[in-house]
Amino acid sequence: MTAADRERWTAAQRRCAPLVPVAAAGLVASAAPVVWWESQDTPGDRTGWLLAAGAALVALLATARTVINELSDRDYAAAWVGLLTVPAFALGTVFAAAQTAHAVDAARHEPRRVAATTVDCRDTGRSVDDQNIGHDLYGCTYRWFVDDHEFREERPTRKLYPDGRETSVWLDGNRMITERPSGIAIPFWGATALAAFVCTVMLAMIVRRRARGAGLVR
Repeated sequence: MTAADRERWTAAQRRCAPLVPVAAAGLVASAAPVVWWESQDTPGDRTGWLLAAGAALVALLATARTVINELSDRDYAAAWVGLLTVPAFALGTVFAAAQTAHAVDAARHEPRRVAATTVDCRDTGRSVDDQNIGHDLYGCTYRWFVDDHEFREERPTRKLYPDGRETSVWLDGNRMITERPSGIAIPFWGATALAAFVCTVMLAMIVRRRARGAGLVR
């Protein structure tokens, strides 16, 4: 870092520069549990985590704005894209990892299958295919019991079934799934998580290298 490089930045910008990655890390750390739990439909109060994520986001925006406020239009836009994309990819990694964990768990445990009946079947609309031929759309509410608790979920059907038709459904917990989970979900989400992680690391390294090259950090 030369003297000319140091003179490009004000004292406030140099003080705020180390706080930008801290705020970004705080944003990821506080938002990651929420992303994981929401992707798994885990019950619980997220208020504290969301408030922490909001505070970290405000800190990130404030410190980043102070640091890059004097850049040219082109560099200004590129800096914002880089700073916001890194946390986005990091949280994408968390989401994909959560989906991988869920797929592994589903593959290890045989999905539960229970008896169900269809009720409230109705015509839900009409669609047109590539040959411009109209087709009626149908939907039924599937009704089943788990531990004496009743569950209902509406799904599209191929035909208008009569109410009370007996069938069976696959369950993921107490939620209805359309079919038995496929093993292809594990490599798909695993590869997605790995790709998102690699992108996160590479983008973070690029942002840091640009900051060092500009003389903002050591």
